[in-house]
Amino acid sequence: MVKLGTPSVVFVHEPFERLARAQMRQLGIEDSKPFVIVYPVDRPSADSQETVRKKAKEQLQRIPDLLKVQQWR
Repeated sequence: MVKLGTPSVVFVHEPFERLARAQMRQLGIEDSKPFVIVYPVDRPSADSQETVRKKAKEQLQRIPDLLKVQQWR
């Protein structure tokens, strides 16, 4: 989508950040900083559903700003 000029965001748990960035490099998307939101890993055995929802909501609120700063050729 990024290569087609469509603003895009990758939303990944922390352990998968390096993999997501590596795959973007392989696809020719070198500067992946404005495209990746790293989401703290849920701990279902320790976090309440309310905590998990709050973490997700906090991260999702970042998406509009990331989409606005992306520059297209």
